Amino acid sequence: MTAALQGPAGYERGRVAAWLAGGYAATIVGLALWIESLVLFGDPGFSGVWLIWAALPLSVPITALPVTGGAYLLLVTAGGLAQAWVLWRVLRGKQVR
Repeated sequence: MTAALQGPAGYERGRVAAWLAGGYAATIVGLALWIESLVLFGDPGFSGVWLIWAALPLSVPITALPVTGGAYLLLVTAGGLAQAWVLWRVLRGKQVR
């Protein structure tokens, strides 16, 4: 069976890594949805700072890109999700057979 089909239990610390990386990804997506709802239904103010802080350190080079609005929100969210994937890869440990 391949590693992709084994799930988190196929790794030394897979379950813990899945909870941490999944929680981080859920936080990023939740913040993005919250900010988008503020944009649609009211004044977002400085709420975007929360997503930038949560997606550090990858959000720093993204802020240098010449994009605004929804594209910026999408890029920062994608950067945070990429960091969640890296977190999963780093924390999961070796594959057990």
